[in-house]
Amino acid sequence: VVYKRKSSVDIISEDDYYTQEMKRKEEQVFSFFDLPSPICLEVVSRLSLRDTRAIALTCRAGWYITRDQLMWRHKLWLRAKVINLGLFGPNFEPNPFAGMLVRDPLLVNNKLLYEILNPDSCTGENHEDLDFGNLLSKMVAPTGSMSLTELFENLFSLFSSGPPQNSPSDPFSKGEGAPTFLLFGMPETKVSKRLALSFIASKDSTFETVGLVKGKPGGVGGGVTVRYGHNLMNLLTVRRARPRLLVDGPNGTAFHPDVAEVIPRVDGLICYMDASCHCENSENSLHKSKMFNGCCALTHAIDVLELEAMMRTIPSDLSPPILVLLAHMDDPHPSSDDSDLDHDDYANLKTRVHHKSQTRFSNQVRHRPTMLYNVLGSLDLPWAICEVEVKTLAGVHCGLNWLLHRTLKLKSG
Repeated sequence: VVYKRKSSVDIISEDDYYTQEMKRKEEQVFSFFDLPSPICLEVVSRLSLRDTRAIALTCRAGWYITRDQLMWRHKLWLRAKVINLGLFGPNFEPNPFAGMLVRDPLLVNNKLLYEILNPDSCTGENHEDLDFGNLLSKMVAPTGSMSLTELFENLFSLFSSGPPQNSPSDPFSKGEGAPTFLLFGMPETKVSKRLALSFIASKDSTFETVGLVKGKPGGVGGGVTVRYGHNLMNLLTVRRARPRLLVDGPNGTAFHPDVAEVIPRVDGLICYMDASCHCENSENSLHKSKMFNGCCALTHAIDVLELEAMMRTIPSDLSPPILVLLAHMDDPHPSSDDSDLDHDDYANLKTRVHHKSQTRFSNQVRHRPTMLYNVLGSLDLPWAICEVEVKTLAGVHCGLNWLLHRTLKLKSG
């Protein structure tokens, strides 16, 4: 007896198969992560830090995008014009429109560097949530005898009190235990002097002078204690250095031995200078220039005597971080969109230099951080150069956040 076995597979016609397949694809929801990877990276690169963290919490694809170091490097450029030199070789030529250069062997991670600099905090886009677990752990455990008023006073003291102070009435004890930096500058101009006064004699939302630091007789080694955000820092000022505090030695001009004795007890150096450009750009030299910096390379002259003298004064067994602040009064407006190019695209930009008009250079009226790249590039010290707009102090947050984080990180081990 032969039994005929029935097939359990439904055979459908070819037309019906493609119809069902297309209907199934139409029912699928198209998401943001279905876009090509370069488009997703470009979009996320233009988001703030808060929105980027939100993307990481959506799904696995969002988490992978926010772990891409190339995306964070692009975000550093688009959001803050920052170039991290930790992963580039010595022959790297940075984009001349960079607003900040950082070379720190401890911060080659672009994601970590962006979170430390936090450029979104300058534009009010960063709204971090309170860590209530950490907050409640600092509060005194309420007891049955504690009144509601005492409980609120305990909570208010967590926000109103700063770092521990030994003697609130003594102005010289405010900054004990706080990071200490040596603040020095070039021959003072109106712009650089205003920036220095914003540090040492200010009471605004950015800086607040709260104490003094004793120095040697004559003023060397003394300064002020400044509150910056939630941190205190001591600024030992060396102002109007030339010519009294500069001496000629066998290796060149260096600072006075009194200043050299102060350097071992500081955590870092802050150098400020005027970024105003007074270089003479002639029509012939513009076409001969090899640098696209707004200043002609042949006639460019930037005074770095104090900066080079300080590098000779630093003892060889020390490696304090150096922060250079280029102060300017306002931001010039470039005549084209080349300033939005990433530093990887700068090689393509140089081929079009000769086709730009002379008015291109007339709009760039200040010195750029890349002009000091050759001065600091040979150092083994960690350093950073950033632009600071004096009126609004835009840009100073990135530099100080980097300097404070590095100092506190080394102190905590």
